[in-house]
Amino acid sequence: MNGFQDLASQQQQRFWVYTGDGVSKGAGLGSAYQTWIKPPGISFVHIIAIGAAGGGSGAYIYQAGVAARGGSGGGSGAMTSVFLPAYLVPDILYISVAVGGNGGAASTSTSANVGSNGIGATYVAFYPVDTAGYALCIANAGNAGTVPAGGTGATGGTAGANVGSTSLPISQIGLRNYLSGQAGGQGLANSTTDITAIYRITGGGAGGGNSAGGAVASGSSVLISGGNTSIRTIAPSPAGIDGIKFEDLIQFITAGGPGASASTTITGSSGGGGGFGSGGGGGAVGLGRGGAGGKGGNGLVIITCG
Repeated sequence: MNGFQDLASQQQQRFWVYTGDGVSKGAGLGSAYQTWIKPPGISFVHIIAIGAAGGGSGAYIYQAGVAARGGSGGGSGAMTSVFLPAYLVPDILYISVAVGGNGGAASTSTSANVGSNGIGATYVAFYPVDTAGYALCIANAGNAGTVPAGGTGATGGTAGANVGSTSLPISQIGLRNYLSGQAGGQGLANSTTDITAIYRITGGGAGGGNSAGGAVASGSSVLISGGNTSIRTIAPSPAGIDGIKFEDLIQFITAGGPGASASTTITGSSGGGGGFGSGGGGGAVGLGRGGAGGKGGNGLVIITCG
């Protein structure tokens, strides 16, 4: 029987999506706990948990005759999934969705600003505590892209590490999969490397920089592919236009923010924000201001039953 205005009643619901609500539980933790109530008459439960992503770093300002690097992309969160017979799942599950890290702020100096790591980890657990022994799924967060320091180059944000079955004893009773995230793109002076998805969650692209001779680079594209087939390309934004954010849960594509493109004549633009679990893009070098990094995507939990 359908509910009000022909909408399915809660007992008939078979698909749930939980997103990071930004309500912090405390230092290092993600969102406040949400609950899932098992509907009657089901035979299986499938859970996907995705960690939050790191923010992209900001970029340096343009200086004539000096090479300047664009911002680096943030690393994506890890992903864990488990498929269980319904009778082994308790009537209530507790869900904590990690929150994505902020991008590095725009800069008006020869220093650039690093972004923030993803906050905490995404949990699906038997009890409302962040403890592996009670968790069905844990998905760690990715880290922020870095900026050059002490003569060393910037690096893309590191990927969220997977949490294997030995750390999740409850999940061993089901079919399970543990995937690490993807690192963000490295900010360089006058070139960028496109980000090609390992899975459909990606690191953020690097922002464009400039060489000592003034040559400028576009930001990184983010490429989503399936085998040898290109599914989606998220192109870098042109100079002066901030990067975009892309996520599509129908096709289960959530892309890292593309890097912004550099300019020697206008202010630097910002890297794109990451979709769920995907890294923020790096900001671009620009005249008088380096662009900001894009925000890392929040985590995500999807529960399906039938």
